[in-house]
Amino acid sequence: MTPERLAFSTRITKYTKKELISLAVEQYDRICEMEIREKENSRINTEAHISYKKLESELTDLKKENLTLKAALQKEIDKNLVLNRKVYGRATEKFIDSLQGTNGEEHIDEAETEDNEQDGHPSRVIDITALQGKPVHAETEGDQKTSQTSGSANRFCRYHGQGKQAGTHNKLNAAADSLPQDVHYQFDPEAYDEKYGEGNWRIAFWQETKTIEKLPLSYYQKVVYTPVISSGLEHVLSNEQTPPHLINRSLASPSLVADIFYRKVFLSLPNGRQERDYKISGLPLSKQTMIQWTNQLTQEVLTVPYQYLSTLLLRLKYTQNDETYMQVNKDGRGAGSKSFLWVHCSSELLDCPPIIIFCYEKTRGTDHLRKFFKEFSGYITCDAYAAYQTFAKEHPETDDVTGCMMHCRRYFAIAFFVHDFKDLSDQQILELPETTAILKIKEIYSEENKLKGLSAEDRLRERQAKVRPKVDEFFRYVHELAESGGVFSDRMNAAITYAVNQEERLRMFLRDGNIPIDNGHVERVISSFSVGRANWKFSDTIPGAESMAILYSLAETAKANNADVRLYFQYLLEKVPQYQDLNGAVTDDKILETFTPWSDAYRQYEKEQKQSAAERFQMMFPQPIRPKTPKKRAEKIA
Repeated sequence: MTPERLAFSTRITKYTKKELISLAVEQYDRICEMEIREKENSRINTEAHISYKKLESELTDLKKENLTLKAALQKEIDKNLVLNRKVYGRATEKFIDSLQGTNGEEHIDEAETEDNEQDGHPSRVIDITALQGKPVHAETEGDQKTSQTSGSANRFCRYHGQGKQAGTHNKLNAAADSLPQDVHYQFDPEAYDEKYGEGNWRIAFWQETKTIEKLPLSYYQKVVYTPVISSGLEHVLSNEQTPPHLINRSLASPSLVADIFYRKVFLSLPNGRQERDYKISGLPLSKQTMIQWTNQLTQEVLTVPYQYLSTLLLRLKYTQNDETYMQVNKDGRGAGSKSFLWVHCSSELLDCPPIIIFCYEKTRGTDHLRKFFKEFSGYITCDAYAAYQTFAKEHPETDDVTGCMMHCRRYFAIAFFVHDFKDLSDQQILELPETTAILKIKEIYSEENKLKGLSAEDRLRERQAKVRPKVDEFFRYVHELAESGGVFSDRMNAAITYAVNQEERLRMFLRDGNIPIDNGHVERVISSFSVGRANWKFSDTIPGAESMAILYSLAETAKANNADVRLYFQYLLEKVPQYQDLNGAVTDDKILETFTPWSDAYRQYEKEQKQSAAERFQMMFPQPIRPKTPKKRAEKIA
């Protein structure tokens, strides 16, 4: 027993019973108070623990949310950079020897402006050839001197038809010489007498000045009178055959309607602008009339050559395919619904007249491919859109669906341009995996581009010898990246995944010399439609959209075959109705062959039309008599 406890025990032995009870009650109260406090403290501790766990859980959730938001923000930043690059930058297909960017963007506007800079950092140009240690064509001392005077030299070349623009200048001169000539002699003897003295001058030689002039557009009304014959004593009246109307009771002619089609799909002029232009020229041709003529004649007349060209395309073994959107206001769906134009072309490597077909569809589903390629057996070059893969699985008779290396390159180019280059040296940029992948694809194209002029057999042999090793090297590197476990941007991960998943289809061009390495040809075809779509925005009805598909098919096929688009439309509008039956069909294949833009019949028609136009214009410009120096003045001078 401790001394304190012994002292307490001794002290309470002297207490009375009443004092002991009072002391016990006091101690009891203290114990109760302590128990209450202990319970309160326990409750507070429990609540604090619960609050702590709750805050800890909230903190964990906030950290996760923060990471998610950071990732989403980075995606949006990447998306914005990619969008800016699309709007202000050059196409990924234009990579040659440099990679250019501004804070992750690639700008190639004709003029450098403040809009092409961010945070005050100008564009950077990375000379890949120099960084790789490859020989660069350096300027010699003489070259440097030449470059110092290049400004004046270029100015001289512009006036004397030399240098970079000489080729274009010579072509223009050749074209000018083939035009009808309106010859004028600027000759005023009285003024020369006053200036040089009467009898004191003569013409040494004539100085020639040439310009190309533009006549205002003109339209005329063609009136044809056909006799009504009265025969016999009974005077029976007989009508001779009159020229047929293109549209019943209409002033429409093949040349006028062809001009409307030409302006619409070749010049990308909306009907409203055409209406204003025709009005200025004195022809009040309304937009509604043009739309009516277009829809009627494309369906009744131009469908014939359109379907025949489609048939010819499906007989080929190699096609290139893509699709693009268009808006149709009245297609039975909700406002803003997207429709699509599917584009099918013959392979750009085939040694045959190129064919380009546009098809309108409400959707981008596989049903169109099932319908269009129903009887097709061959190769379908396209991007990685799943509808083509689905169609290939459903139709094993189709040889295969081949990939597009250009799309693969585009993925890596986009991944490259989402980088922030402010703090990266040129060497660090060169060492980026995106840069390496792009350069390896560039080496593939460098070898492939040398083979364009070869036959399919020679091209295949050269591909096996020179292109295949480059392709193997690229995919070996891509697989190394995929298996490295490295941390890449979302865009780079997408590029690697695309290349790995599409490897088999991207290698398909190595199997056949007629299979193109990419789908760039059909994308270039679509660009013409994209320009028009930006101008006229939409088609109002489904028949209008179908008419657009037919017109673009015929126009692009004519362009690809170096035919005059306007004259080709005029030719079809003149010739097709002559061979149609009452149902609008032409069953003679020999006649159908003449409706192609490469046919001898069309080529002869185009030649005759241009020759006739030149002769009519030449009649407007009779050749003047060349003036001579008067004899008296000549004698005095002599």
